[in-house]
Amino acid sequence: MSKRKNFFNKSKKRPTNDDDDQLRESRIKIDDSNVDTMDVDYSSSYSLVSLSPSPSPSPSPSCHSPSYSTYIACHDDNGVSNELKKMSLNNMELGINACKSTLDITDKLLTVVGGASSVAKNFSAFAPLISSFLDIGSEIIKLYKKAKQHKELCGFLLRRCNFAMAAVKDLDIRQTENVEFFSKQENLTLFIGFIECMREIENFIAEVSQLKTLQKYLYSNSIEEKFTDLATEFDGYMNSLNFSFTIQSRDELLTVKNEIKQIKEILLSYGVADDRQSQQNFFDVTNLVTEKNIEFQEQSRKKITFDSSELEENEPLLDGNQYQRTYECPSKRIEKRTSYTSSDDFCFKEFSNNSSASFTRQEETQIEIRRQVNILKLLKNSEHIIRFYGVAHDDNKYYLITVWMRHGNLHEYYTRFKDNINLKTKIKFALDICRGVAYLHECEILHHDIQSANILVNENHKVKIANFGLSRKFSDITRNILQNLENIRYMAPEKLLVTNNGDTKKKKIPYDSKCEIYSVGALLWEIAELKKPHSDLDKSEPIINIRERVKEKYCLPFSNNVPHEWEHVVSKAMEYDPKWRINISDICREFYKMSEKYSGASTNIPEDEVLTYLGNEKKPIKNSKNSSITITILSVDDAINEHKKGNKQLAWRSFSYHSETDIEAKYWLGYYYYHHEEIPELQRISKEERIRIAISIFKETADKGNPSAQLRYGMCLWEGKGVDMNSLEALKYLKLAASQGNSAAMYIIGKVYWNGGDGIEKDEKQGAEYLKRAALSNHPKAKEMCIKNGIS
Repeated sequence: MSKRKNFFNKSKKRPTNDDDDQLRESRIKIDDSNVDTMDVDYSSSYSLVSLSPSPSPSPSPSCHSPSYSTYIACHDDNGVSNELKKMSLNNMELGINACKSTLDITDKLLTVVGGASSVAKNFSAFAPLISSFLDIGSEIIKLYKKAKQHKELCGFLLRRCNFAMAAVKDLDIRQTENVEFFSKQENLTLFIGFIECMREIENFIAEVSQLKTLQKYLYSNSIEEKFTDLATEFDGYMNSLNFSFTIQSRDELLTVKNEIKQIKEILLSYGVADDRQSQQNFFDVTNLVTEKNIEFQEQSRKKITFDSSELEENEPLLDGNQYQRTYECPSKRIEKRTSYTSSDDFCFKEFSNNSSASFTRQEETQIEIRRQVNILKLLKNSEHIIRFYGVAHDDNKYYLITVWMRHGNLHEYYTRFKDNINLKTKIKFALDICRGVAYLHECEILHHDIQSANILVNENHKVKIANFGLSRKFSDITRNILQNLENIRYMAPEKLLVTNNGDTKKKKIPYDSKCEIYSVGALLWEIAELKKPHSDLDKSEPIINIRERVKEKYCLPFSNNVPHEWEHVVSKAMEYDPKWRINISDICREFYKMSEKYSGASTNIPEDEVLTYLGNEKKPIKNSKNSSITITILSVDDAINEHKKGNKQLAWRSFSYHSETDIEAKYWLGYYYYHHEEIPELQRISKEERIRIAISIFKETADKGNPSAQLRYGMCLWEGKGVDMNSLEALKYLKLAASQGNSAAMYIIGKVYWNGGDGIEKDEKQGAEYLKRAALSNHPKAKEMCIKNGIS
């Protein structure tokens, strides 16, 4: 915060005569007895007392009028009152010395001439400032409308700004009635400072209203402090300029505290682990994808020529001959192929051939797809989005390569396994899909065609979002997005019910995130009911009938066994008016709560497949009876408890099930590969192969911030088990684990530094520090070593 804040927070009195001091005391100080007898409205609202300064003469801005503005704090014991009192103007001295401005204002602008004959000249100094002030206010309004996070916090600041704008507009309109105000040099100086305060509010709202830009506040826990400082400074300027207003809010800071808590809940509901490293990785990737996406869109819009040599280096065209055909073809354009080198399965989707396009057109198309794939490959960190691998050329045809999804799309899946899908499985599907949509939205990517046909299911019964790109051209090439019966089932009213302009041209409605939320709502209804939206309509004219239903604001009905929370989310997502639709972050939070609520239920898995892991690939083992059986899948925490009790098979099965979406489960999967060869599925794999797989999993989960994995992988590096020995790299991972409170890692690092050797320079001081930390964490060997070596 700039120095301007200090003169509103500190009780510095500007030299004045006794009368001025007495008048100031009468305006600012309100003792507790007076407050207790005031008739107070504790609603969260403002009331505008006066929009212009009093015309009576006054030597200081604080003495324009005998009226004053009060910030009324509630007298409770929850700690919020004390914070509100910091913001209270009762505790401010509104007298000032001077305000240093960062605006580029010339000396001529700062020279204000007194007297009625100089009104025009005086106002001319204020005119550009008034314009600048109102422009900033307009930007704040736009930011508020776009806010996805901290909506109420931003609303508190917006309310202040709206009253300030009303006061400034009144000054501008009634110039001749405010001659005295415009004649004062100190008012000009204050106004310049007020503009800077407004700019800080604009920047603050821009940062905290979007998830990807608020991490600096999240980690420093400074949102509440920054809000309080800005509110205090703003209220000080309002009173000093005598833009009288009353703030009557009982719970602003309580709301701010609650919204800060909700941000962490949102990250958890997105599937981001509750540790700083995982959260930072999430922010880093989404910011990187957003940056590259914006750059791509800008280049496309301006038709900027890109460096083709850079594309060849970063996204080379793959050779389709390096993949073996399996002749498993779900459709005419899609086939399964297996890599000759890794034996992994991939999906090849043809998007161009000589029979349908010229050679030049084909080249342009494959380059366009490769440019986008190069960015889309960065989404690999999300477990809920299809993974892109590149573009291949084979037999004069081009193919988009993605991960192979064994069970096809979601509609095909629930049609086949309908009797085995219970509520818990439905919630998991819904949450995973919403997490994928949320991830795309954080990267400023809209899918444009959310429906069950574009949700794919892998061999481990996990759903992933597919069939999207960064442009309409990508969509047109790789999938059919033309308006048809299937996507109309999910289409938002504003897109479906377009109006004619003069009976000749349809009014174009841009597709935005609110349109997408409606489609998500329709898909959530489908998952709850296991049937497509509007599937009950007469099949003779379904498109016309769907339009009529939507036009009449028809609500899709739910069965009696659907939880009330689910119905509520769908109704909010499918609101007819887009401005009332729920945000994707709120949808994720609601389904995350449902997943916690119903986590105790057993999960039905269609067991014509019992899953095991062979190499880096999950292969199904056919059930000889080819029938469905019920397998109990525990939560990750419960699976860890079962592991400790000795029920290794149940724990292993549960870790396997959760491993694609939970870092802790993935780590434990690696642990089992490393230690537990008694698991029947693991007995089919050689020890060397199990160790190799375990090390790969340890490194993956360590890099994602799991402290146990960091310790485990660090020890493998130190001892050279399954990986080349590397003491320095080992120390790096051990320090990462220690930084997250892992006492075993602290002890090992302390011992290494204390003794030295193996490429690590002896450092008893640093060794003692780590050993003490480990001992304080009750590590027995660390305590023993500290006692033995006199470390205290």
